[in-house]
Amino acid sequence: MNKQGALMFGAAAAILAAGCAYTAPYQSSGPALSERGVQVGISGIRCYVNREADPMIETGGNEDQVGLDVKLQINNQSSQVAELEEGHLRLADADLPGAKAAPPRRSNVVTVLPGENTQVRLAFIPEGASDCRHNFALELADSVDVDGSPIPMSPIVFEPER
Repeated sequence: MNKQGALMFGAAAAILAAGCAYTAPYQSSGPALSERGVQVGISGIRCYVNREADPMIETGGNEDQVGLDVKLQINNQSSQVAELEEGHLRLADADLPGAKAAPPRRSNVVTVLPGENTQVRLAFIPEGASDCRHNFALELADSVDVDGSPIPMSPIVFEPER
């Protein structure tokens, strides 16, 4: 490969890598804050559509599947240990109220010590969404415990892209 070809290949790879990065949501209801001092917010989103259908074959089904990677920022300003139970989180499509809320693809427990900030990356496949221009709701419900007791948290409503 000549020098010019190597430079073009490197530039294309850099542009592709930048396109796959997390970005701030276009709109968000903001972080959820509990009475006990734990805050959960969305610090980054990567939304993409898997185009599984063969473009040369016309089908009537919905073969496109939206994937949503969410980077959460958890801030524990309480004096007790907080735990985030990833398996209790749900991602709902706010534009399709009848669609089933999706759990994350993994289910770990994340421990956040008093005064600590941490980030967690989660992957969701929301049911029914055909593109990234939807309003989604990250339902926190009983996903956060402080000192062994679940604390109520409001959902975070957001739109990944304009």
